[in-house]
Amino acid sequence: MATQDMQDASVRLLEKVAGMFGGTAPNVYRMLAKNSAALKSFVEMEHALETEGQLSAGEQALVALEVSVQAGCKYCEAVFVGEARRHGMADPSIRAICEGEMPPEERNRRLVHATRRIAQTRGQLGRHEIAEFEEGGLNSAQLLEIITILSAYTLATFTNNMLQTRIDPEFRLPPGDVCNEP
Repeated sequence: MATQDMQDASVRLLEKVAGMFGGTAPNVYRMLAKNSAALKSFVEMEHALETEGQLSAGEQALVALEVSVQAGCKYCEAVFVGEARRHGMADPSIRAICEGEMPPEERNRRLVHATRRIAQTRGQLGRHEIAEFEEGGLNSAQLLEIITILSAYTLATFTNNMLQTRIDPEFRLPPGDVCNEP
């Protein structure tokens, strides 16, 4: 694809994203737009997770928050603290993830543990470990969804870290919030 065509594709996709966010595309999308394939991939993965995911929106936000914390992406941490709250996740779980601990709620603990193990092993879980996750309520489809979230938000977190994306005002956490450094 020619460079101008790629830029045009990014502009059209950014306009679509801006429409979903009240007229302005958040900064992460604008940074990803520097490469139309990156932007398109991210938008498509997010859409698939939102429309076809088995995990709840709150569970997805907790997994994405874990990815953000592991990558050290303050932009995504702020976004996913807000997303987790908006979808009913309790502050003790959010705080635990931000502090590198395990959430107190059993289901959230399982999600975070699975996310960490998949990331640590680069997906090389043994059959026994997969069976343990399944016995604990995370089936193979949900484990694949965690991998998809890892993929999407590794793209976002690495982009934000590399390009030092400024946190949009609507995503900024107030001083002293659960994921803000003291």
